[in-house]
Amino acid sequence: MIFLLAGHSKYDSGAVGVDIRQENNETMRLRDLVAAELTARKISFVTDSDSDSLSSVLKKIKTGSGSVVLDIHYNAGPASATGIEVIVGDDASAADKLFAADVLEAATSTLKLRSRGVKKESDTPRKRLGVMRENGRVCLIEVCFITSRSDMSALDANIGELAQRLADVLIKHENLTT
Repeated sequence: MIFLLAGHSKYDSGAVGVDIRQENNETMRLRDLVAAELTARKISFVTDSDSDSLSSVLKKIKTGSGSVVLDIHYNAGPASATGIEVIVGDDASAADKLFAADVLEAATSTLKLRSRGVKKESDTPRKRLGVMRENGRVCLIEVCFITSRSDMSALDANIGELAQRLADVLIKHENLTT
């Protein structure tokens, strides 16, 4: 089963970027576009709710060894910061790393932004991420820098294609688990 998560809810704005764009709105927007792609292809999936907190999401989703979990986020930093990175658990399996690499390639080739690589959760400022405790293939994408005007312009110009490419990756990895 595919689990598609927006990293922030309507009650947790996350980072605020260029033109006062909020991370929660951007994560929900991309999640909904990927969900529409999966629906159009008649693929079963589960999403979080716009009002879910992280703890409620983690309690609600029932992942298993055949699950594919994508958690969508945006990075924040100085206006000059740019690029895309994907996070895996410190105990990531080869399958997790392959999934993360495919997500990263889909995003970098679509948005034409630099790869910041696949990183372990301990390399992030938070050091430990709750979603990494889920079963199956799990990764978290930092789509781009919400604080970078050029990154957000690249996203806006290509978000539909990005949603299609991420749906492709989710379907591919779900098929690999069955």
